[in-house]
Amino acid sequence: MPGSTGITVDLKLSHQAIAEAIGSTRVTVTRLLGDLREKDMISIHKKKITVHDPVTLSQQFA
Repeated sequence: MPGSTGITVDLKLSHQAIAEAIGSTRVTVTRLLGDLREKDMISIHKKKITVHDPVTLSQQFA
């Protein structure tokens, strides 16, 4: 859902569930989410992920 701080994904998925969904490992997902948080591209609160700037995030992986 879009909000003033970005788009919040309210799926409440564990890192393991995300890894299984994308064919990766929990360690890789945890590392990637941590890197994105350090760059202030996302924030995570109670398993809800907020993407602060979806365009910039999508360019990160283009």
